[in-house]
Order: sequence, then C-alpha cells, then structure tokens
Amino acid sequence: MSWSLRVGDAEFPLQPPRVVVGRSRSCDVRLREDTVSRLHAAFVWDEGGWLLEDLGSSNGTFLNGQRVVEPQRVKAGDHVRFGSLKGQVAGPGNAASSGSKRPVAPEATWDYTVGLVPATPAGPFHRLAAAGLDALLFSAGSFIPFLPLLTMLAAERWLLRPEILPPGPTTEAFVAGGCGALWVAYAWYYWIHGWARRGGTPGLRLLGLRLVDQLFRQPIGYARAWWRALACLVSLATLGAGWGLAFFRRDCKTLHDLLAGTQVVRRGDQAPPT
Repeated sequence: MSWSLRVGDAEFPLQPPRVVVGRSRSCDVRLREDTVSRLHAAFVWDEGGWLLEDLGSSNGTFLNGQRVVEPQRVKAGDHVRFGSLKGQVAGPGNAASSGSKRPVAPEATWDYTVGLVPATPAGPFHRLAAAGLDALLFSAGSFIPFLPLLTMLAAERWLLRPEILPPGPTTEAFVAGGCGALWVAYAWYYWIHGWARRGGTPGLRLLGLRLVDQLFRQPIGYARAWWRALACLVSLATLGAGWGLAFFRRDCKTLHDLLAGTQVVRRGDQAPPT
C-alpha cells in the first residue's frame, strides 16, 4: 500500500523524496484554506520513512495534536493538522484503512469556523425549516438599514410644522442611497459572509446545521459563497424544482448545492473549549 495524505474526502499521494503542502499553486498538495500558509509544511522521505516539518507557517503544523517545532517522524494512521485543516496519513498498516481508530493526543476543540464538520446530511424538512427561519430573520433585519429614511419621512409627515420646508429631493435621494448601501452591506454579511466564514446563515446555525464544502467539509470561502449565490438564482428559476431535489437524493443536496459543490450537514455535538 502506498503512502498518502487524506484531507476530508480527498486523498493526495505522498511520493519521495519530498512533498510540500500549502496554499500555493507550486505545492504538491494544494489546500485552499485561509489558515494554510502558501508554503506550510513538507513531508520528507529518508531511510527511516517520512518526516513532517513545518516551513515557518503562520498557524502551525500539528502531529497528533502536538505542534511540530522540528521534524517529526510520521507513521501510518497519524493525524495531522495544517492551520485549521485536519487530515490523516495513510500507509502500510494504516489503522484507518481497517476501520479502527488510532489514539491521538487531546487538542483544543474546534467550532464551526475551524476544522472539519461531521458529514451527516441535513434532512430536507430540517433545511426547509432553516430556510423559513432565514427568510423571517432577514426580512426583519432589512428594516434596520432603512430606519434613517423612514424616520425622516415620518418626521416630514407628522412632526414638521407647516411653515418649515421639508427636505428637498436631493437630500431624500442621498439618504435613500445611503440606506440602500447599508442594506447591501447587511445582505452581504447575512448571506455571503455567513456562508463563507460562519458555516452558514443564522437560520442554519440556530437549527444546528452547517454549510460546508462537499470535499473538505469546512466553511466554503468567499469565492464559493458568491458562486453559490448565483447557483441559488438558478434554483429559483426552476420554480422550486431545484430545492425539491433534496427530497429525492440520499445526500439531500439541492440543485444549487450540486452546482456550487456544497452540502448542508448536521452539526455534531462537541466538547466545550478548554
């Protein structure tokens, strides 16, 4: 059995004499995650097998929960972490390939913005409830950016005395434009930032669901979040048929999940941070 590095559902071969891991295109194993440095770590082959060394990464390289300060010997089944992205070394005698688990040193727990999320698909009715909750929360929050405009119009209608001139069209247009810009920022934070960095919108998180990358099972990042927003418009154009796919697929994916490479999963219970 050859050596490899497993990250989420992806598997990368480890071929002597050296395998560099990082975010750069020049790396042998490219991991597109913000907490991974451009040149993060390297697996180096010698007569005794593989060594793991950190290449001066910003967020650290960890082997079985312990930070790698100097090169460490790697064995089949060892757990590694590059920044917040977790993986496992597979090789001859790998405990993971036979279904057993190799004991690892305890480390700080992760939340929905860090590490891998369990990949149990969320059911379609659970997702439908989250979508309804998001619609309610987003609609309620949408009034807040327009409070300055609504206040000005209310004052003009009921509070100003007849002899006082109301704000002119230019002032009203300026205030309306500012309120519109605030609403766009609010919509970006609620949907795009929520998908990209928070593991989902408030409705998803309140119901214990997470939006993750289907391959690495981590938050999807901004580029994928924008792509998912466009994919949602495609699902919308199908008059609901795109959402209905979740009722017929075992992984409960909708059309926009398939187009964007995302998945909504149930959040597993985690121990509190130490």
